[in-house]
Amino acid sequence: MKTIYTKTVKNTYVLVGMVPISKEDVEKLQAFEKHQILKNQTSGVLKARSLKQHRWAMWMIRSVSENDSDVEWNTFGRAKRRIKLAMKFFKDEVVVEGNKVYFELDSFAFDEMPQSKATKVYNEVKTICAQRLGCSPEELEANAKREA
Repeated sequence: MKTIYTKTVKNTYVLVGMVPISKEDVEKLQAFEKHQILKNQTSGVLKARSLKQHRWAMWMIRSVSENDSDVEWNTFGRAKRRIKLAMKFFKDEVVVEGNKVYFELDSFAFDEMPQSKATKVYNEVKTICAQRLGCSPEELEANAKREA
């Protein structure tokens, strides 16, 4: 928990780069006068990972595997592996045996990722799948949201 001091300015309730996220928060801020210095108790909250993006990403990968005749992409597991390789989505640990180095692919466990990383991974998966299917990422995302 951190204590910070802010003040409202210019008829807005944006506080030093922070924006109220709900109508209730805006109403609470309206109780204060303009240019009044406010003392805030602030702490961060990690938003629980929604499984919607995970479901949509898996639908996109499944669509690639069902619509691709290339043997490296024609099953769900192979398509998922190829996408991870294209993203260079490796675990941080490196396995070294003798003179060989092995990189392990990381998991698409969206519920264990921070929000920013999960969104980045989702966008990369969407882009790679759209390229593979020959459509726009927006079109693919719309289909995933409708079908998955």
